[in-house]
Amino acid sequence: MVNAKKSSIMIVDDEPDILLVLGEFLSNEGFKVLTAKSGQQAIEKLKEHNIDMLLLDMAMPNMNGIETLREVHKGAPHLPVIMITAYRDAEKVVEAFRLGAFDCIFKPFDLKYLRQAIMGKLLE
Repeated sequence: MVNAKKSSIMIVDDEPDILLVLGEFLSNEGFKVLTAKSGQQAIEKLKEHNIDMLLLDMAMPNMNGIETLREVHKGAPHLPVIMITAYRDAEKVVEAFRLGAFDCIFKPFDLKYLRQAIMGKLLE
C-alpha cells in the first residue's frame, strides 16, 4: 500500500494557472508535486521520476491528453490517471476510461472530490 501523504503526483496542463492552483492544493495536502506543461514533457519526466499518480488535462496543443495517456500507459500501464477537462465531451471521457483513466474531474475543480478520488485510489 502506498503512503498517500508521501506520494508523488504529476500535474500535466498547458495552463500555468491550473498548474499553480492544483500544485499548491496538492502540496498543502502533503503530496510531492511535479508539473509538466505538455504531454511530451510529462513523458520525459516520467522517465526520470517515480510518480504515484498523474492528473492529465485532456485539451492540450500538439499532444492532447488522450494521446498522452496512450503513451504513458505503454511504459507505465498501471499508473493511476485522473483526466481533467473544461469540456463535458462524453465521447472523450469514455475514451479516456477505455484507455485506463480511473476518473475524470471537470474545471472548475471540486477540490474536496479531487482529494477523495486521489486518496481513495492511493489507499486501494
